This record gives sequence, C-alpha cells and structure tokens, in this order.
Amino acid sequence: MKRIYLIIIATIFLLISLSIGLVFFFSNRQQNLPFEDKEKIELKEEESLVVEGSYQTKKLTIDDPYINFDVKYPYFKDADINFNLSIEDFLKEQMENDRLIAKDNWQTRYNLQTAEDNIPKQPSLEEKFYFYSDFSIIQSNSSYISFILSYGAFTGGAHGYEVKKSYNYDLKNNRPITLADIYGDDEDYLDKLSQASRQMLKEAYATISDEDRANSDPEAIEDYLENINSSIDSGTEPTEENFKTFTFTGDSIKIYFAQYQVGPYVMGMPEVEISI
Repeated sequence: MKRIYLIIIATIFLLISLSIGLVFFFSNRQQNLPFEDKEKIELKEEESLVVEGSYQTKKLTIDDPYINFDVKYPYFKDADINFNLSIEDFLKEQMENDRLIAKDNWQTRYNLQTAEDNIPKQPSLEEKFYFYSDFSIIQSNSSYISFILSYGAFTGGAHGYEVKKSYNYDLKNNRPITLADIYGDDEDYLDKLSQASRQMLKEAYATISDEDRANSDPEAIEDYLENINSSIDSGTEPTEENFKTFTFTGDSIKIYFAQYQVGPYVMGMPEVEISI
C-alpha cells in the first residue's frame, strides 16, 4: 500500500513538473515568434511621408534616328526587386511601341511627300519626335510607396498624348495596394468617391460666373454646361476603371483623371483630393 502511495505521489510531482516546463517553453516560444500584423500598417509618428534617401532617380536612353527619349523613373531601395523591375519594364514597353510608331509615321511622311516638301529620309535633331517620363513621389517610407508616373509622346498628328499611371505598394507585405484595401470594410467607397469627385469637378468646370453669362451667348453657355456635365457624370461613374489612378496619404486620396475622361482635351487631366 505504501509503495502504491509513493508511486502516486511521484506521478503527481512528475505531471506538475512537466506542466510547468511546457508553460515555460511555449511562453518563451510565443515571445520569439515574428509579429504578424494583419491590420493596416500605420506610419511611424516620427517618419515623414517621403523619407530622404529612400529612392533614387534612374534614366533610360535609346539612341534612335526618329525619336528622342527623356525617360526618368524612381528606384526604391527597400522595395522588392520585382516591384522596381515592373516600373522599368513598363516604360521599356511604352518606349518600344512609340519608337515603332515614330519610325512608321516619319517614313509615311517621307514616302507621301510632294516635290515642294523636301522632307529628309530621317529627321534632323530638331525634327525628331519625342517620348518622355517623369514622376511625383507622394509616399516613400518604411511602410508605403505611392507615386505617380507621368509619361507621354509626340509621334505625329495634331498633338501628343500624356498618361498618368499610379503605383501604390505595401512594403511590409510586398503587395500592391488597391482602393478596396484603403477603405477596408466600406463597400460603398466607389459611390462616395463618385459623388465627391463629381461635385468638385462640377464646381471647378461647370460653374459659370455672372460676368461670363453677361458677356457670352446664352445658347452657347447652355450647350457647354450640358456637354461638360454629361462628360463629368460619365467619367465619374462608380467603377474601378474610373478611379484606378490614385495616390494616398494617411488622411486623403488623390484621384487623377485621364485626358478626355471628364471633358475635352483642353481641360487637361484634372485631379481631385478627397479626405478618407
């Protein structure tokens, strides 16, 4: 009986010791596990939106007889290599497309010229077409990248073109950021963006002053207002496509509208900034 009692005591002691050891083990292990924050990344309080030295400007050049290239783009030091390569590869593709168009347009002009035109087989330096790109950094810090790449060209015709392409990137999770990511559980974010941007654009472009009304043809004013309101309504419909070009900070989103999206060519490329 005494022997059984000793065995029971020893077993209880062993179980208690084992329990303490397991608690200690898993407690230390939990402390050493990497922290995985699935919430939105917040900027460090002491960190600015654009951290000095977080990116550098790179250039691409092609020696071409028909088109001049002035191409600048950012390279982000802490970003995934594939993200940086995606910027460079995108520009190379656009450059090659416009290089071929420029060559074809000049050769067509040369082949169709009259005796009085005196067009050379290849353009002089001053006559060359052009392609350019530049960028504007909105965020470049330890958490986010957000910037606008502007590129354009003139390869013949009435006028050139310009396009704005946005890049928004989560550095911690190595993935692109969408509008849906920024607005989280708000399923009505496209409707809200549509309403806010539509109101801002109409205040800027579809409002006629008393002085203009007094000095302009009433019918022309009404035609203008009808056309511009229709364009703005169409270009701000609550779709992902209409709001695909954007940058963001901690408290606002800026939407960039393309040429002709919300009005005629002379309207340019309007921008609206909306508080989050």
